[in-house]
Amino acid sequence: MEEVYKGYRIIAVPVKTPAGRWSVAVAIKSGTAADAVEKKYIAEDGISYILKEEAAKECLNLGRNLIRTGHAGF
Repeated sequence: MEEVYKGYRIIAVPVKTPAGRWSVAVAIKSGTAADAVEKKYIAEDGISYILKEEAAKECLNLGRNLIRTGHAGF
C-alpha cells in the first residue's frame, strides 16, 4: 500500500512480529526516480495489529505525520 503526499511517496511496510501480529513501519521517498532518496521509520510504540491491512493504514498515517511535522528527515 502506498500513496503520494505533499510530493513524497509513502510506502507502507508492516512488519510481522514474533507473536504473529503486525507492527508499523514506513518508507518515505523524496525526489524523482533518478535522484530519489529513501528513509525508513519503524514505530516503537509497542502497538501491533491483528490484520496486515490495518497496520498498513497506520503506516501511511505515520508517514503523513512525519512529513507534515517536518520530521521526515529531508
